[in-house]
Amino acid sequence: MPLSKRVNEILADRQEIHGDAITNFTMIGRMWGAMLQIEDIPPHVVALMYDAGKSVRCISNPHHEDNWLDKTGYTQHGMEIANES
Repeated sequence: MPLSKRVNEILADRQEIHGDAITNFTMIGRMWGAMLQIEDIPPHVVALMYDAGKSVRCISNPHHEDNWLDKTGYTQHGMEIANES
């Protein structure tokens, strides 16, 4: 199965579980900002921060496919969110 199809299936599943990404990432950015006592973190930056976490996991375990799929999904979400802004 092509990578893009697999990632889209994962993103559709996560949307069903967690709701749409822009709403979810906006809420996370508000929470993180409040916890750090800074301004809200924009949702596209939240996507990049999650991507960074997956990058670390890809470095520590480059053969674990789930990390690569999630990393690709966060990149896709970030791009979609940035294009909506």
